[in-house]
Amino acid sequence: MKRLIRRYMREDDAAVAFEAVIITPILAWLFVGSFVFFDAFRTYNTSLKATYAVADVLSRETDWIYGSDIEGLADVFQHITRNVEQSSLRVTQVRRSTSEYRIDWSYATDGTARLFNSNIPAIQSQLPNMVFGERIIVVETFLPYRPAFNVGLRPLEFTNFTVTRPRFAGQLQFDDGSDPLYCGSSCNFGDGDEEPDPDTDSGPAGS
Repeated sequence: MKRLIRRYMREDDAAVAFEAVIITPILAWLFVGSFVFFDAFRTYNTSLKATYAVADVLSRETDWIYGSDIEGLADVFQHITRNVEQSSLRVTQVRRSTSEYRIDWSYATDGTARLFNSNIPAIQSQLPNMVFGERIIVVETFLPYRPAFNVGLRPLEFTNFTVTRPRFAGQLQFDDGSDPLYCGSSCNFGDGDEEPDPDTDSGPAGS
């Protein structure tokens, strides 16, 4: 038996066609799999950068924003990520009261649920330490991803959560649609962002 094993180990004859049948499916899976996993990491990285871009735009705002503005930023996010699925965006302003975090306002696109004060415990660990009266902007994006090939990576959703502070104002003022200049969900990006009339407006939501 030992002699047979040693002879088998020294044997170097082979059939190229037989080896090709064994190795070709493995090489094909490795090639396709590397493409799918690389594309998944690329998509996630792009969605993260797009989320930072949206948060940076919001942090520079000094005027009121409206639902149409956030809808427009959701379109910008979808364009940057080149997403053909139904991505969504949620923007929430959180303030620190004397003893707890509170939500000033929240707006979400494409059917995503808004955040309420009851949702604070679920995200509190992701919020930074804040002084009393300080406000921050929470930007969340949700990007579905479906692999081009089935190589063991199931369809998933990339969720990004980022926090920023208003740069040039104490808070990001948002109108929920009660202002007469608000043009509704059918508006284009930037519509309804005129300066409101102080004599007729009752003030932005959450101010």
